[in-house]
Amino acid sequence: MRLFRLLEHRPLLGHLCRLALVAAVAWCVHATHAKQQAARATLDLVDLPLDLIQRHLPATAEVGEVTTTVAGGRELLDRHGSSIGIVFRTSPVGDAAVGFSGPTDILVVCGDDLMIAGMSVLSSGDTRDHVRAIENDARFWESFVGLPLNELATPKRRRSVGGSTLTSRAIAEALTLRIGGAAPESRFEQGPGLADLQKLFPEAAEFEPDPGDPAVIRVRDADDIPLGWALRTSPAADAVIGYQGPTDAVIGFDTENRVAGLLVLASFENEPYVGYVRDDRSFRKVYRGMPFEELSAIDPSNTGIEGVSGATMTSQAVAEGIVRAAAAHQQLMNQAKAASLTEHISNWLRRIEGPQWGAIVVMLLGLVTAFTRARGSWWGRLALPVIVFAYLGFGAGALLSLGQLAGWVGAGVPPAASVLTVLTAVAVAIPITTKRNVYCSHLCAHGAAQQVLKQLPSPKRSLPKPLRPWLARLPFTLLAFAVLAVVLPLPVSLVDLEPFDGYLLAVSGVAAFTIFVLSLLASLNVPMAYCRYGCPTGALLDYLRLNRQSGRLTWRDAVLATCLLVAVIRYWGIL
Repeated sequence: MRLFRLLEHRPLLGHLCRLALVAAVAWCVHATHAKQQAARATLDLVDLPLDLIQRHLPATAEVGEVTTTVAGGRELLDRHGSSIGIVFRTSPVGDAAVGFSGPTDILVVCGDDLMIAGMSVLSSGDTRDHVRAIENDARFWESFVGLPLNELATPKRRRSVGGSTLTSRAIAEALTLRIGGAAPESRFEQGPGLADLQKLFPEAAEFEPDPGDPAVIRVRDADDIPLGWALRTSPAADAVIGYQGPTDAVIGFDTENRVAGLLVLASFENEPYVGYVRDDRSFRKVYRGMPFEELSAIDPSNTGIEGVSGATMTSQAVAEGIVRAAAAHQQLMNQAKAASLTEHISNWLRRIEGPQWGAIVVMLLGLVTAFTRARGSWWGRLALPVIVFAYLGFGAGALLSLGQLAGWVGAGVPPAASVLTVLTAVAVAIPITTKRNVYCSHLCAHGAAQQVLKQLPSPKRSLPKPLRPWLARLPFTLLAFAVLAVVLPLPVSLVDLEPFDGYLLAVSGVAAFTIFVLSLLASLNVPMAYCRYGCPTGALLDYLRLNRQSGRLTWRDAVLATCLLVAVIRYWGIL
């Protein structure tokens, strides 16, 4: 009886296994992207070719020391060694701003008046054609030249590039995050370095400030494995005075958010007093093992610390500063959690503009048509495809693609992509739960174009029978190739594998536009030619679809499992 029940639910079990396989591949893509971003983040400004900076500030002869004006920036020097400006990049703080399919790292050059002299793209996780359109739009870059840095800290709707709206807006947002996310002004010029953090985390090899709170420092070992994090007491505790001034300290937390140790840095106290505190072993172990939540809840006026002999006021001030810094960080985390689901939905709805509402209405029409008898009427066979082709295709540019999906899995979903977010959710969720691939049949602009062409009175032919099985395997083969191109990575742009960028004439590349034209011409003779024999995005959605054959292992499962194996091996550095 148990065996019978197991066989009865075999299609569901097979379906769940396929979903798990796709989820595992998605995780590998995400992890690979994070690793690549971490590698790019190690690029120092002094390693950049000088001509990249000289394009915007020709008098630059050398990249100097770290500047205190913008965290992570460097001074620019002329041939006499005089400072003539600063240079910084938006990554990693600005990486939270995702364009069409990923963040863009921008090099920002300013004059000595702290006004932008010029900007250029260092690297981007966005699609090549969208980035290229922005790079070629001189008016976009000129709109930033001459702006003071403090003005960029205020979010404003700035000029966007036609066909690359999401990417250009993300660049402006990255600048805002980079300037607005800079650490509050501290009374201590020098923060903790790697040698300091190694006293708390002996295996530390690299560190970086947390984009959400610059007082938090994330620490990793040489294999990029997190060791824990450190919390700097400055500037949160700069007003806590010991004997004659504040003290900058760092408290470390392990991966379980328990206190791992304390390090006293610079101080305005008399050196004998702060030296006593710095050298006292028992004080360095203060609060050790205490969870962060418990530490942040301590009353600053009663820290429970009696003090170091000979430096009571100084040690008590350091303890109070630790508690205040922990409470300040806890407050930031509470504020981040305070936004309720209703607020998130409300903010998301406010970002949807008039034309985007029209696109959402078209999607709703497509869903209603797909699940009613209207799909077989003149409306479902002709009227709706024309509307989808015109409005979702050339009007909104709302088409799913491997480039977009890979970018979102790697870097996250851009908040401004309202229509694509809804379309993606519908396209992925419905075949998983209802056995119907509604996107391909009713919401894809390129599929709609082929449906219209199918009804034209042109001669229709079928492919030679021996070729059909092989060509039918092409879409999933392209999907597997795309996965490998992302995780290895290969020098291939995913937008070149599909025709969907052809609907964005302002940014369309040669390859995408060529596939766009040829696939429609082929559909005049072979009905739905591209959908049946060329579309890797459709192959992915069809793979996710629950059906009667879901319990059977196929060559597609073997191919995707192989891709997963390669992705895992690549992630662990064997390839």
